[in-house]
Amino acid sequence: MSGTGRPPLAAPRGRRPRAGAPMTPEDVGHDRRTAPVPDDAFCGRARELDALLADFADARAGTPRVVLLEGPGGIGKTALLRRFLDTVDGPCVLHASGEENESSLPCGVLAQLVGQSPLPVPETLAGLMRAPQSLHANLPPLAAGFGLLDLIGEVQGKGPVVLVVDDAHWADPESLNALTFALRRLRHDRVLAVVALRDPHVPELPDGLRRLLTAPPTRRLALDGLSPDELAALSDRLGGARLPHSASVRLRTHTHGNPLHARALLDQVPPAVLLDVTTPLPAPRSYAMLVLANLAGCGPQTQRLVQAVSVLGISCRLRTAARLAKVAQPLPALERAVKAGLLRESPAGTSAPEVSFPHPLVHAAVYQDIGPAQRAALHERAAALVEDEYTKLRHRVLAATGPDEQLAAALAACARREAATGQWAVAGTHLRHASRVATSATERDRLAVEAVEALLLDGRVQEAAELAGGLPECADPALRGYVRGYVARVQGRTQAAWTLLVDAWESCDRGRYPCLAARAAEQLSYAAVMCGQAAVAAQWAERAQRLSTDQGPSRMLRFNHLVALGLSGRAKEGIALAGELPDPMIVPLKSLDLLLARGQLRLWSDDLRGARQDLLGAVTNCRTTTVPLRLLSASALAQTLHRLGEWDEALIHAESSASIADDADQSWLKPVTHGVAAQILAARGAFDRAAEHLRTAAEVPGGAETPVAYAYGVCAQGHTADARGEPRAVVAALRPLLAFAEQDGVNEPGVVDWQPLLVDALVQLGELDEAEAVLAPFEERARPRGRHPALAAAARARGNLLAARRDTQRAQSAYARAQDHAAQVPLPFGQARVALDHGAFLRRLGRRSLAIAQLQAAHTTMTRLKALPYQARCVRELNACGRAVPASAAGGPAQDDAGDALDGALTPQELAVARLAAQGQTNRQIATTLALSVKTIEYHLGHTYAKLGITSRIGLVRRLGQQERPSPSAG
Repeated sequence: MSGTGRPPLAAPRGRRPRAGAPMTPEDVGHDRRTAPVPDDAFCGRARELDALLADFADARAGTPRVVLLEGPGGIGKTALLRRFLDTVDGPCVLHASGEENESSLPCGVLAQLVGQSPLPVPETLAGLMRAPQSLHANLPPLAAGFGLLDLIGEVQGKGPVVLVVDDAHWADPESLNALTFALRRLRHDRVLAVVALRDPHVPELPDGLRRLLTAPPTRRLALDGLSPDELAALSDRLGGARLPHSASVRLRTHTHGNPLHARALLDQVPPAVLLDVTTPLPAPRSYAMLVLANLAGCGPQTQRLVQAVSVLGISCRLRTAARLAKVAQPLPALERAVKAGLLRESPAGTSAPEVSFPHPLVHAAVYQDIGPAQRAALHERAAALVEDEYTKLRHRVLAATGPDEQLAAALAACARREAATGQWAVAGTHLRHASRVATSATERDRLAVEAVEALLLDGRVQEAAELAGGLPECADPALRGYVRGYVARVQGRTQAAWTLLVDAWESCDRGRYPCLAARAAEQLSYAAVMCGQAAVAAQWAERAQRLSTDQGPSRMLRFNHLVALGLSGRAKEGIALAGELPDPMIVPLKSLDLLLARGQLRLWSDDLRGARQDLLGAVTNCRTTTVPLRLLSASALAQTLHRLGEWDEALIHAESSASIADDADQSWLKPVTHGVAAQILAARGAFDRAAEHLRTAAEVPGGAETPVAYAYGVCAQGHTADARGEPRAVVAALRPLLAFAEQDGVNEPGVVDWQPLLVDALVQLGELDEAEAVLAPFEERARPRGRHPALAAAARARGNLLAARRDTQRAQSAYARAQDHAAQVPLPFGQARVALDHGAFLRRLGRRSLAIAQLQAAHTTMTRLKALPYQARCVRELNACGRAVPASAAGGPAQDDAGDALDGALTPQELAVARLAAQGQTNRQIATTLALSVKTIEYHLGHTYAKLGITSRIGLVRRLGQQERPSPSAG
């Protein structure tokens, strides 16, 4: 189906809708007038139409726009969209509409968008073009969002894209999540997205989409009722006499200007009554009554056909509807339904003719008018007529009137097959249905728990919490405690989670139910890590693995076990347990958790280049895994790149993973992702952007109940205050971490390393004894582990402390040790901090030539990193030494090598894209890695080529040099 013409929006009443163009609610009703309805029966909305046209002009020029069109039912949202699309020239239109009765159909709205693509759809969404069952079989978490992003990028080659989602409050959660993911990642795309709904605060809307639609960059168009003059014009254009002002004012007061109600009255009420202001106007009949009146005027066969279509969905094959309705000759019945405005037909010549409702409200009116017994019987028969398993099960669920053991078993079996391939969204839906029709209370509770697990793995935390909260008190205590503890853990309520999970473990009969015991132990392992008890977490992970069934431990459990070993000082043991792995870029899915764990442990144990290889491979291949694994890989890669001094790429990965964590409601990881982004931005002096990330990190529930995540968040606050030169704020942020002296993850050298930062601030405030009390335990932990970056930071802080105590000789030795340790690991910012503090110390001693050498080295690195606040400190120290820094060196990047020269020529986003392109990644691979659209990647590469005076990727490789790539021996 072409996406270049007009979208399937409303056609004016009185003419046959063209193929692919349904009628709106305003267009349906008794046709009491004899005159044909003009094509331009549209009034008012000039301001809103101008706003849409302005946004489309911006989108055409390459600046994407998002518009929220809101207002109650019948206010004219669809009519406005139709007029807008009739006005603009040449867009590729992707249109979809939510439908109340199909809001639980996974990816239903997304499938509508895909079906209108004028081009072959991306592989990630190819299943949506086939049978409904295969629609879900190859759609892993986040892939729908990536696929929609790819689709939008491809369609832009045909022209600017207008993406419309009407009645979004009735759309399925999977489609809305995909839409949110895609819209948040449009940067330089020729896209205007219009989301129409009744109210952005309806509970059905995902939080991520609600935030996007109510954020300042989004244009909000709230439609109000038509004015009296506009209602008078509407009457005229509908073929009736123009209402005098008094009559139009009365109509405005009576209907509040709602076009649906006004048109119903203009159609139903005799002109004499409309004109006589002394005669009361009747109340507008409900829209459903208008639809049902039209249906009642049709013959029995037409009625049965229309009802059958409503049972089958918003659209279906005519042949299937006729068989369900038991109508042997469906064409005459269809013709009557089309004339009555109840159905529309597919274009002539289609091999398998389809019929559909002109608007979801028409479908809802017909479907809801069918009696319960007749509706159940129709769904039962429909289940026998349709072919794919998902649709069969849906009809069987809608036909069920009570417990059904066979249906529950079929739903559960289907859900487990879907879960085995990572299809958590649809698995959760099937498990919820299975729980509702289960015949025994025990089976009902067990299936509900499985549904909660699937929902949590899909990132739908609120739905999971509601389902877990509905588990009856008479349920098995072990099962109830386990699932409520799991939810509490994901919500960040770690203390409550620990209590619930321990109770579940202790009350579980581990001999009879080893699987439940293993799942409780697994969650206790995760909770222990979050509580900062890494050694305990490793023990629980080992218990869970011993109790695991023949399927083996979950991938998240294996990952958590190795991470727990690393957080408790046993990183080498964890790396050894990961075993031999192939090239990180081609590691199989079954070993991805081990690759990610090894990369995390290498990061913490100072093998930064090895960590970079592992984590880049994990990010590249994590697209088809669970949301937690993808977030963990991206955030760990961001931390690694940050330490390596690749701040542009680090920031892109950090902000990308932070936005995904926000979209998927993964609050437990927000302090890490937002914290890394804030730390980089603050070091560069971008304090406003850093503050936005810090606010999000601080909003995470649990706080000090999750000390490891809490430590990341407050450490980012400390680094921000340090960049501002505010030692009191540093101490205020970091001092609460002293309460976690016994927590493994919070105090493990190489993980967060907040202690040297606190020591520096305490020294500046003259709190030397407290500084010593903080520093000594950190040094004792770092020394036996051989953590060079931690030891370098500790020795630098020790030098500052000794210098404040005027112990010059020992201070000099401490700075020398700091430089020795810093030289062992490629840690540019850490090395520059050592040189800066050492140079300042030497200047105060009067050793200016030695001080200048240290300060100049620090200045060069800080300039390359664009660490402006620290660069300014270097300049102040150099000026105090009598060495004036040239303005070009003080304010711009050094030009000592090709990489530095590129830093000056390219924006951070361009540089990050260029580096990945130089590594050999395709545009699509770069888009996946950075969670951006392909169009954005093309935009940045085009600007990069122009700035560097090159025409191909070969030129990029020559200018940037071949970046390190994972070697086959890395495993």
